[in-house]
Amino acid sequence: MTFNRRTWGFLAIAIAMVLLLEPTPEKYRWVNLALAGLATFWFVLFLIEDILRARREQRPSRGGSR
Repeated sequence: MTFNRRTWGFLAIAIAMVLLLEPTPEKYRWVNLALAGLATFWFVLFLIEDILRARREQRPSRGGSR
């Protein structure tokens, strides 16, 4: 199963925001956490979409005549 670049992109953004948490001034750390949470949310949604798309493509088509 392969995942879309968009899915991996949101995961990379979430990881980057967590890594940048330490050098960020304490006053603005909430921004990093909010962006990491939002990026994680979108990562999970796109991951579910990719998994469901892969399952749909593996299903044999019904074909045949009526």
